[in-house]
Amino acid sequence: MQAGPLQPSGRVIAGGRLLLACLFLVAVWTESGQPTPAHGAAYALLVAYAVWSIGVTLFVWNDWWNDARLAAPAHVIDVAVFMIMLYTTEGYASPYYTFFIFILLAAAIRWGWRETAITAAAIIAVYFAVGLLLGDSPRFEAERFILRTGQLFIISAILVWFGANHWVAWPRFRLAGHDAGAPGGNSFDAALQAGMTATGASRGLLVWREPADPDMAVIQLPKGSAGTARVAALPDLPAALLFDIRKDRVLMRADASRWRFLRASEALPPDFSPLVGDGAGLAIPFAGGTIEGLVIFEEVNMLSTDHLDIAPQLSRDLAARLQETALFASAEERSMAKARVAVARDLHDSVVQFLAGLGFQLEALTRSPQATGSLGKTLTELKEAVMTEQRHLRAFIRGLKTGGPVSLRTLSRDCDSLCDLLARQWSIECGFSGLSGPGSVPMSTQLDVHHLVREAVANAARHGQAGKVRVSLSREDGGIRLTVEDDGSGFAAATDAGGEFAAPASLGGRVREAGGEIGVISAPGETKVVIRLPVEGSP
Repeated sequence: MQAGPLQPSGRVIAGGRLLLACLFLVAVWTESGQPTPAHGAAYALLVAYAVWSIGVTLFVWNDWWNDARLAAPAHVIDVAVFMIMLYTTEGYASPYYTFFIFILLAAAIRWGWRETAITAAAIIAVYFAVGLLLGDSPRFEAERFILRTGQLFIISAILVWFGANHWVAWPRFRLAGHDAGAPGGNSFDAALQAGMTATGASRGLLVWREPADPDMAVIQLPKGSAGTARVAALPDLPAALLFDIRKDRVLMRADASRWRFLRASEALPPDFSPLVGDGAGLAIPFAGGTIEGLVIFEEVNMLSTDHLDIAPQLSRDLAARLQETALFASAEERSMAKARVAVARDLHDSVVQFLAGLGFQLEALTRSPQATGSLGKTLTELKEAVMTEQRHLRAFIRGLKTGGPVSLRTLSRDCDSLCDLLARQWSIECGFSGLSGPGSVPMSTQLDVHHLVREAVANAARHGQAGKVRVSLSREDGGIRLTVEDDGSGFAAATDAGGEFAAPASLGGRVREAGGEIGVISAPGETKVVIRLPVEGSP
């Protein structure tokens, strides 16, 4: 359940206007002893005002564009009706207090303290001028005139303050309080989800980049939702806006909180429309520190002009959240680089040197007079296995020191060599088919693939008594796919009729840590382990 606003302010104001009109219409109609010659005029005015209120309510209930269009004209009519009713009604049916508060609250909710102050000043000025003109009238009551004028000033001051502070008092629209997760990983997803919750959106799209990086980073929630998630350039929007592509509408706030009614085909850049199709929603540009971007919320619950009021706060919160994440990621990468160099040095000084010494000893044994027949062959195979493992470890150490990506060709070549080593180690047939063409993977992905291949082949040989194992790597949208097939005995029992099994803990744990997915399909004589690993920037 998405949060968002409880009710759009346009609905609240329209509904409040209608209820007030009906209330005072009933009050004037039932007060037959009202001491005013203008009783009939007041009744007629309230009937017309009630009809007008019904029309406005129906017109703006589900349309933020109409609500913004009618905001100023309706406000002027409210003020005019208030002044007329103030003169034509007296007694308990007079709308003096309620109507005045309603008008100022409407200004405070729609615009802000300046518009509220202007409305209050205009009403007080007219009221005071009329009071001076009627000073000699027998109906004029000086004491009540002075009291009402003072009350107008006091109420105006309070509601002007409300107009200046009412959005600050609504923390439910802010991202504060939403956990964005740990730095890196899914922290950007969490920030977008927090914004969707704050606005009441069911779909969200976050596009950002760093100034030094020409490539766009994109997150779309929910995952796999309809619409494109590829961006060639960052759309340049002047400010937050409401959009409806199908109706060719864009609504923005200009200076002094004035509305700007624009055509979407003219106001939006060409690279914006592919992101949203023909939908409607809220778009908010943001920038902070080294990050700039755009967030788009679609399928927003009760989308209204209120969302433009909360947009600046959301923009600041989102920019701060993403900048914090980027800084943490940078610090984490720096720390990991130091750790990689330290681990590489330790591996070189211990394990690599040990393997080198072991290789020399095996070489000496193969040249001894006793190393004949099957013993000599076994010693030669052990020496080659040790030397192959040493080469793999040296390549891994180089990757640790540089921290750079590994080409797909290199990954395939290393996996092919690893499969040859595992075939000799477990006395099985272990073939490999790999990737070709341009592209690369992070060093961490290369390490994950090596460990997963080792573990999967070992499981097939030890637990499945497999004689043949086939390992393959292929491209997949957003990453790579590792498949390990064998002809072993398979698992003891299936978890469902389809023959799907829970992945072994040794494989499943590493795959989950890498953010991937794993599936196992097994039957006697045929077992297949399919692993999908995400690769950042993969086509």
